[in-house]
Amino acid sequence: MKIAIVDDEVYWREKAEECIKEEMKNEIEITVYDNPISYLESKDEYDISLIDIEMDELDGFETIKKAREKNKDTIFMILTTHTEMSRRGYLVNAFRYLDKVNLKEELKEAFYSAKKLLEKDKKITLNIVGEAQQEVALKNIYYFEAQRHGVLIYTTLGVKRCNDSMSEMEQKLDNKWFYRCHNSFIVNLDEIESLKGTVIYMKNGNDIDISRRKVSEFKKVFLKRQYECANG
Repeated sequence: MKIAIVDDEVYWREKAEECIKEEMKNEIEITVYDNPISYLESKDEYDISLIDIEMDELDGFETIKKAREKNKDTIFMILTTHTEMSRRGYLVNAFRYLDKVNLKEELKEAFYSAKKLLEKDKKITLNIVGEAQQEVALKNIYYFEAQRHGVLIYTTLGVKRCNDSMSEMEQKLDNKWFYRCHNSFIVNLDEIESLKGTVIYMKNGNDIDISRRKVSEFKKVFLKRQYECANG
């Protein structure tokens, strides 16, 4: 995960970097900027950018507006000691508004939620029949259905067939937010509209089966995912 910190005060730059390293351990690469211009002129792209709200050359809101023009997928978090200005954060669609005074506590929640969001952009490589290997974003997959000679993948771009087995699919998904609810189905928990008995109704209008022996476990997994997303 690549992270940028933009703040013209050395104390807060160091404080933010210290808190992030403590929270994220070895999962990160941090770049620190002492002014917004250097940040905007950088050709690097970041997963998360923490932007101070009050800077001499350009304030945090204007910095985020300009940064979005080239880095649309970056998660922006605003740093400030003036929490009364938090409403303005919605104008630039800031992911979180972090109070510097309580930075350690607020960063913990913010980064937990950001990691969940970033996971959705991850891609897996599939051996699509007739299209060779292809990368597909996890967020664009509704579910997988086992076939005699491979797997059908129901996506936002239509149905694709690949040569991988269901077991190979499970390994690629690595227990993200997909669940094998039946020998024939692996479902994206985020794309479920509703559940009734042993039938899952999907947001794309399709419905799939749950094995009776898995209904209880599935409900627990599904509710846990809903809770995580509600707090993300």
